[in-house]
Amino acid sequence: MSTIGPGTTHRTTPDPLTPHAAPGPRRGARRWLVAVLAAVTLLGGGTAAGIYWASQDTVPGGTGVSDPVASGGGTATTGATAEASATTPATTPTTAAPAATSQAGGQARVIPVYYVADVAGGPRLYREFHSLTLVNGSPALTAVTEMLRGTPVDRDYASPWPKTVTVRSLSVAGDLATLDLSGFVTVGAAYEVAAVQQLVWTLTAAEPAVTQVRLLVNGALPPSGHVDWSKPVRRANALDTQALVWILAPTQGATVTSPVTVSVLGTGWEGHVPLKVYQGERLVTSTFVTTMMGGFAQAQTTVQLPPGSYEVRAYTDNGRDSTLQLWDTKTFTVR
Repeated sequence: MSTIGPGTTHRTTPDPLTPHAAPGPRRGARRWLVAVLAAVTLLGGGTAAGIYWASQDTVPGGTGVSDPVASGGGTATTGATAEASATTPATTPTTAAPAATSQAGGQARVIPVYYVADVAGGPRLYREFHSLTLVNGSPALTAVTEMLRGTPVDRDYASPWPKTVTVRSLSVAGDLATLDLSGFVTVGAAYEVAAVQQLVWTLTAAEPAVTQVRLLVNGALPPSGHVDWSKPVRRANALDTQALVWILAPTQGATVTSPVTVSVLGTGWEGHVPLKVYQGERLVTSTFVTTMMGGFAQAQTTVQLPPGSYEVRAYTDNGRDSTLQLWDTKTFTVR
């Protein structure tokens, strides 16, 4: 990913997109059946994705800054074991990270914050977890403030919102939050929609009881030339909004030991998510995990690596040939 957000150029990751080895018969004659099953899944995709994502914005065990270990669907699968494990993922309850005490003595929480990246020809949402001191004791206010003014850990992520925009007020009544901002995004229609969804996903992740957000700008309707924002906004379908693949571990800039656990949250053709590990421009190893088709699931594998600095890249394929779409990258160090 090279261009992140409208008009903002970030890290360029050269990628030869070398063909991956097809893992045996699972990618052949059974495709017609999988395609039919996927079509059935997608018909209920909004509901299924909504149920899945409702449990994915908490941090099991309080794992800390930028450690989005999502519990739930998907079995750890690699290589030859992928066929046997390609099942519909089960959901596992997650628990919120316990409150911590910041160095300044205030109350701190691990808060999910969503960002935007330009991938596959359009904006998609990615999430990080940030350890933040609560603003006025409100996770929602804290999350939105961080989204507007903070900096993502991963340089491939960004925010279309101008840094000058601040929160004028935030109130919650039942499942409705009313958010009044000092300004609005000034981008094209696709990025405007993505920016509003970024805000909605961030706020509702921080306050799970909230399912819709009424957006105001200086007490009035947002000054959009693209979309009517007069009605409360809900989370859009995750399959249309979220990045199709996230790397959950290792996190950006992490220092880890070998074997390295590579954890992925995603969806793809037959759930197939190719993974490549690079050291500089040298391809060190290739493998894959199996997530889910027509919905999101988590899967992981382990990779043996000697000490050094690496980048792991996660892809989807189109189910027809060796063409790969790069969705996420993470740099890390093995000690």
